[in-house]
Amino acid sequence: MLRNYLKIAIRNLLRSKSFSAINILGLSVGMTCCLLLLLYVRSEMSFDKHHQYARELYLLGQESHVGQGKGEMWPSISAPYAFALKSEFPEIEQATRLWVNMIDGKALLQVREGGKALKSFYETRGYQVDSTFFDLFSYEFTEGSARTALVDRNSVVLSEDMAYKLFGDTPALNKLIRISGTMGGGEDFKVTGVYRDESARSHIDARFFLPLYSGWVGNFLRNERLDFASNNMFTTYLRLRPGTDVQQLEKKLPAFVEKYARNDLKMVGFNKRLFLAPVPDLHLYHDFKTVVTPTNTTTYLYILASIALFTLLIACINFMNLSTARSAKRAAEVGIRKVMGAERGALIGQFLGESMVLALLALFIALGMVALLLPVFNQLTDKTLHLSELFELRIILAFLGLAILTGLLAGSYPALYLSLFNPAQVLKAGTSSGKVSNMLSATALRRGLVVFQFVISVGLVLATFVIQEQMRFLRNKSLGFTQDQQIAIPLRSSESRGIYTTYRNEILRNNQVVSAAGTQYYPGIVNASDFMLYKPEQSVANAQSIKTNWVDYDFLQTMGFRLVAGRLFSRQFPGDTANRMVVNEVTLRKLQIPLQKAIGQKLNFDWQGQTHQYEIVGVLKDFHYENLHQTIEPYGFMLNNRPNYNYIIVHVNTANMEQVLGFLEQKWKSLRSDEPFEYSFLNEDFQKNYQAETRTSRIVGYFTAISILISCLGLFGLAAFAAQQRTKEIGVRKVLGASVANIVLLLSKDFLKLVIVAILIASPIAWWAMNEWLQDFAYKIAIPWWVFLVAGALALLIAFITVSFQSIKAALMNPVKSLKAE
Repeated sequence: MLRNYLKIAIRNLLRSKSFSAINILGLSVGMTCCLLLLLYVRSEMSFDKHHQYARELYLLGQESHVGQGKGEMWPSISAPYAFALKSEFPEIEQATRLWVNMIDGKALLQVREGGKALKSFYETRGYQVDSTFFDLFSYEFTEGSARTALVDRNSVVLSEDMAYKLFGDTPALNKLIRISGTMGGGEDFKVTGVYRDESARSHIDARFFLPLYSGWVGNFLRNERLDFASNNMFTTYLRLRPGTDVQQLEKKLPAFVEKYARNDLKMVGFNKRLFLAPVPDLHLYHDFKTVVTPTNTTTYLYILASIALFTLLIACINFMNLSTARSAKRAAEVGIRKVMGAERGALIGQFLGESMVLALLALFIALGMVALLLPVFNQLTDKTLHLSELFELRIILAFLGLAILTGLLAGSYPALYLSLFNPAQVLKAGTSSGKVSNMLSATALRRGLVVFQFVISVGLVLATFVIQEQMRFLRNKSLGFTQDQQIAIPLRSSESRGIYTTYRNEILRNNQVVSAAGTQYYPGIVNASDFMLYKPEQSVANAQSIKTNWVDYDFLQTMGFRLVAGRLFSRQFPGDTANRMVVNEVTLRKLQIPLQKAIGQKLNFDWQGQTHQYEIVGVLKDFHYENLHQTIEPYGFMLNNRPNYNYIIVHVNTANMEQVLGFLEQKWKSLRSDEPFEYSFLNEDFQKNYQAETRTSRIVGYFTAISILISCLGLFGLAAFAAQQRTKEIGVRKVLGASVANIVLLLSKDFLKLVIVAILIASPIAWWAMNEWLQDFAYKIAIPWWVFLVAGALALLIAFITVSFQSIKAALMNPVKSLKAE
């Protein structure tokens, strides 16, 4: 019986080649989209699940209340908490800390082996951790031992990729690397371990690890008085004992804060609430924008999962529509089978079996398309998904389940619909196919499904337009400083910082270089430095957090900040190096200082039992130093009393950027021949803050085009069927003088009406959804009216082109042949 059903299914597929091709193509494209997005979502949800102690790993987070202000959630905390908590609570098995290098971002790695040329390059994704790090996080070591790898202060642990980059195929263990910059301080480090890279599955995307007590942060930990209020720059992880009640442990944390941290918090006007966040949840933790690496949000996963579902659903709707539209051709078959004794259940099984065959065939094609498109998809999503993941048992079962679900979904209504045909009615001679095909309101259902398809497609088009407009707004919005032709050159080592003055003077000789100045930070990159400032007549409880930056005399002019009161730093005022500040307007508003009284205003900063005082000498118009997700916050600039900068910003005025970059590199090489010349453009650095939005925009755009393509395939098939059903009518109309245009309009208008209904339904839904998406931005567009007009016109145009192809073909048919058709 099953073999007989399979033969019938294959025979029916071959008999109607065009409809079968449309169904198979639509389903395979829909499945391809679904499978690719399924792999992406699975990857995003699998972060940090591979660690041996994943269920017991927690990040120590803090909700920080500054004065009377609203609490902010932070994934990092002061240095002493980790091991004070471990000592206080037996529930904590082990603790470790991780420090992200936010000062200069990269480390300079240099290797020289046995007379070979010096290898010298910058490297990101290096982190400093306690020696207990590998007691919490599972890394597979191929060289060395995880247990002892970070015991020595001058040890370094490399990923396999880093080890190969440095030493090729030779073993890396016990070899020396000189690491310069904030992390290494120009010292030599011995390789004590090499591990397999797991960064694609972890929020810690490390290429190498250094001990926490090396470099700048090591000196800080050894020499500074560590308190429980400040130095909130350590990502702290706890490994709990199995069976620990996390909620009960969290209830004990307020008492811990009172015991250990209250005095320190009072001194700086802070209050902290501690909480625990499961490490496997961190990548999708909505309270943090970043935890070591940028986090994702479940919102984006919901968007992608919805697109996958809708794309597959559109393909299933095509199958249902075409199957019910062609039901008249199978009515006689159903009638004969029923007369011969076939039960309804058997008929349903047969038709579902046919849809299963088609779905499995589409799955086979989809798997080939996934294999072919995976490299392009990886580039689109910035992921490293591997083809081997397709052959995991869970994935194979998921794909088979998807095919079965698709077959059931696509074939359920046609099976139920066809099995209900009355054999007496369908076997009557002269029964028109129109009457049969319109039973049980099949025509109304087809129209409803077409409307649903285009509601999805139009909604995705509208979403694409809104996302693109928001991204255009982010790119073009004035940030309050000069973005264009600003080159940022990092100074990664003490040697490169030492040549700052000479290098600056050399490059200023070029008339295409307008100005150049040093800085610790610049807009668009993370600034981890802040002061708690308050007016002298107030207490520290009124302190406000002010981002701080140390700059050279000419930095504010180089950046093109606008002065609204007072003056900028000047060499004519040598006292500017003694605690003078230039602040933005928000600083005044936060501290309740009128603009006319700002110049000369003193501000206090309490640090380690001493009060330091700063004086405002200038006020800048507000500017964006972070991305436009955040509102503008207080910011203050101070002069460095020695040329010790992380970056030099070079403002140029040239039409030949390549020539200027060559000049800058040549001058660099003349002073630092053993250190690579590196640069970035400030406007590009700022736009990197929107990588998640840019990625989502690309994905939505591509999959919107695919959903429209699948919808049009279904519309094309229905139009062909409609033209076939009305062949005789078209012939009569042509004989009576109807023009081609009249016939095209006649056949097209019914479908275009459905698209118009879809536009009216999709528009308010899309407006609501995109308005919710825009709430994530502090600065955003108002959704323009024209996007609805353009999206609607585009949908109508695409639908008209799709339908008119069949309409024109039918209209051009010889009326003599048309009248012979029946």
